[in-house]
Amino acid sequence: MKRLYYFTKSLTSVQGITRDLQQVGIGENRMHVMGTDTMAIAQAHVHGTTTWEETDIMHSGFMGALIGMGVGLLAGFLIAGADPWGMQLESGAIIGATLFGTCFGAWLGGLRGVSSQNHHLTPYLDRVEQGDYLMMVDADDDQQAGRVEKVMKNHRHEAEEAGREEHFSPFD
Repeated sequence: MKRLYYFTKSLTSVQGITRDLQQVGIGENRMHVMGTDTMAIAQAHVHGTTTWEETDIMHSGFMGALIGMGVGLLAGFLIAGADPWGMQLESGAIIGATLFGTCFGAWLGGLRGVSSQNHHLTPYLDRVEQGDYLMMVDADDDQQAGRVEKVMKNHRHEAEEAGREEHFSPFD
């Protein structure tokens, strides 16, 4: 998936661009608008950002799960090999410790991520804090991205291209 970033100065511009993008087949669920006044964004009936887009919860949760899985797998092997209670634990200990480590790591990572800004948005936050609106448009392929770019060129006086991620994923 590709993510295209644009800045606009007003919600009126955002509404017009959103309408034009919908006319070329880009659904509202593919557009996210970030600004300092979230109430105004909601009242303008445009798709604002959610906690999932604003925070690093997905990335940190995923990384926590991976780390927790590794630690749990290692702990499972150590427990099974050490035979601490005089029982043959074998694969049950490995599976249980791995599952526990994965879930615990995802939980800890999610807690860390929900309290930090999304690392994908870091280059754009200064302008958002100054009052601009950041439009994020997701495209599945080059053809869809081309339609987005064509609409944005028609709004060149209102929308300024801010960036592009060719291989966007909330997990990386």
